[in-house]
Amino acid sequence: MTVFIAAVAIMMVGCQRKPVLSHARYVHLPAAGWQQTLPLTFTPEYDDSTATYDLTLAVRHESSYAYSNLSLVVDVIAADSTINRLPVHFTLADEYGNWSGGGFGTLYQDSCTILQGVSPEDARSVVVWQVMRDCDTLRGIVDVGLFSVVRF
Repeated sequence: MTVFIAAVAIMMVGCQRKPVLSHARYVHLPAAGWQQTLPLTFTPEYDDSTATYDLTLAVRHESSYAYSNLSLVVDVIAADSTINRLPVHFTLADEYGNWSGGGFGTLYQDSCTILQGVSPEDARSVVVWQVMRDCDTLRGIVDVGLFSVVRF
């Protein structure tokens, strides 16, 4: 009887819906750095116009990145041109200088979901600005990416 219950439990876990990555796009930043006056623009792609999606922002940085955090402003532009401005703050290292997120060698990646349950009409374009205080040109950020994930 115990074996039967364990088998049913395993089958139920296997049948749960998992998130489905719809699309991802990364923008590679110049080695000279990311200027505050140069935003990154993404156009999310959606496979199903009737579905809702979670939008996730990902950041890849070098171990030589000089800060423990990263401050961004994200403008999500809807089909009717309304703008939803979101402050996004990444904590990339703890108080001891240990990098968070995943990575190997000298490259690390962190991500955070910026919007949940958004329709394609609500997020036609996403513009990302770096807003680090007293830093006109930010060095050490290698890539910034945007993922759209189908929400069930």
